[in-house]
Amino acid sequence: AMTNIVLEEGGIIDKFEGDAVMAEFGAPIPTQDHADRAVLTGIKMQRRLKELRNNWLERGLPKIEARVGINTGSMVIGNMGSNQVFDYTVMGDAVNLASRLEGANKPYGTFLMISEYTLKQLTPNRFRLRLLDVIKVKGKSEAVKVYEVYGESTDEIDSNDLKYYQSYQDGFKAYLNQEFSSATNFFHNCLSLKPDDPAAKLMVDR
Repeated sequence: AMTNIVLEEGGIIDKFEGDAVMAEFGAPIPTQDHADRAVLTGIKMQRRLKELRNNWLERGLPKIEARVGINTGSMVIGNMGSNQVFDYTVMGDAVNLASRLEGANKPYGTFLMISEYTLKQLTPNRFRLRLLDVIKVKGKSEAVKVYEVYGESTDEIDSNDLKYYQSYQDGFKAYLNQEFSSATNFFHNCLSLKPDDPAAKLMVDR
């Protein structure tokens, strides 16, 4: 199901690695909207997985969830390996960051995280997103802004969810400005709307 979505959006499947699907957009055939396609793929994956999950739960099967990490940047791409054994893949810091972002979703309770570098390449106002945090991933010396994508801008969204996302944005803005009392109030407001929200809890603790 996930492979179909990647291919429909013009991506290529690099490899299946453990429980992960690694995919690329914009190469080997260049496309101007590769970032949009990658993010849309992540959204469609979550939609499809929700359908599958509901079906599986009705049948008494385990609850399956998946996280997506997306990054955009320069990388080495082509056949890697030796004369005897090689495969077509990508390498570089930009690739590693995407992998780190997939795992970085976990403490925030999010399922689709992108970097500030991907955000710069997106069509403005096409997607619903929020600045989630500024993080330093393993192996990197510089911090990077990360964003949760929670749908397309045309998607209908529950009014309480809208209030939650707005309150989180206001809280994080106050946090960056070192207005910690105000930030805490905004994040507590988030928790009044979503009592078990890991992202707001994390920020209150911080």
